[in-house]
Amino acid sequence: MFPELCSLPGALLHSRRTSGIPRSMDPLHRIVLTGGPCGGKTTLLAAVRERLASHGFRVYLVPEVATLLALGGVPLGGNTPEQLALLEASILQAQMALEDAFRSAAAAGTGPAVILCDRGTMDVSAYLPPATWQALLKQRGWSAVELRDSRYEAVIHLVTAADGAEAFYGTANNAARWETPEQARALDQRLRDAWLGHPHFRVVDNSSDFAGKIRRALQAVSRVTGIPEPVEVERKYLVRHCPEPLPVPHEEVEIDQDYLQTSDGSEARVRRRGQHGVYLYTHTVKKPLAAGQRIEIERPISGREYAELLRLKDPQRRTIRKRRSCFLWQGLYFELDRFLEPRAGLELLEIELDDEAAPIPPTALAGDRARRDRR
Repeated sequence: MFPELCSLPGALLHSRRTSGIPRSMDPLHRIVLTGGPCGGKTTLLAAVRERLASHGFRVYLVPEVATLLALGGVPLGGNTPEQLALLEASILQAQMALEDAFRSAAAAGTGPAVILCDRGTMDVSAYLPPATWQALLKQRGWSAVELRDSRYEAVIHLVTAADGAEAFYGTANNAARWETPEQARALDQRLRDAWLGHPHFRVVDNSSDFAGKIRRALQAVSRVTGIPEPVEVERKYLVRHCPEPLPVPHEEVEIDQDYLQTSDGSEARVRRRGQHGVYLYTHTVKKPLAAGQRIEIERPISGREYAELLRLKDPQRRTIRKRRSCFLWQGLYFELDRFLEPRAGLELLEIELDDEAAPIPPTALAGDRARRDRR
């Protein structure tokens, strides 16, 4: 039960409808489509390509490296631990090289573009023991923040058919797929855990028929690219207490957030977000759109630009420092914020939904009056 994770006093701080989250000012979007075996990635890639092209986007598809290697004669199963480590390192290097090549080609063109990646860098970690993965990062000088957060604008995970749609699970249509249903479910969970901590992570399960699953995934892609201005529901709850550490797989990141002075009624902020001394920076502007709705424009910035924008900090507002724990629960992506400053001890739990009427996992909520919260 959800109350076993966090005790909520029943206060829904706010339920906000936001249009076009996240909508970047950069016309080049990078999106990972991942998930367990037989999740529907091939079908989704075709559907996404058609939809985006109809809205004027140039669409680039980065193929799955493991499949390319398998079709080229590289055995993916039956390796020793040493062989597996070398294989996955090669896959990761090839993955980044392909992505970078596609990005250069896309940047050379004109007009908005989307790069769709059939799997991403963090997928490799799901195939390696944790110690081997950490050793690989150290050896190559990589960090999880750089591989997970800086390369992609969003990550969409399609749950394997072996979890909730077992009758449709099979291995015949992919030369790189060999897993039994049990192995597929375990791999799917490891892949979900690998992407915990990404700021825009969506899990699409098998709670509907396959057409409904593809439709929900298309909605997630549309939200990233801003077509056709989809609306997202954001709910935030006041938490009485959550155990530390959380008794579920999670990823913790550090966040420093400062609000900036504006003169047009918008809300602007800069944020430093990262782990283990490695940080990424973003600038976000939120503008009123309609009653109860806002449009959000977010863009990555450099450390130097971050420092320059801090000169515009609103002197009436203090820096917010918090630790954010990202975790999955019953197929939904939650973010638990534990504040360090200025209100040490405050804990807020946030979830983003596609529909205001969408149910959330059982909680201890008592349905208290909602109020707007300035994050």
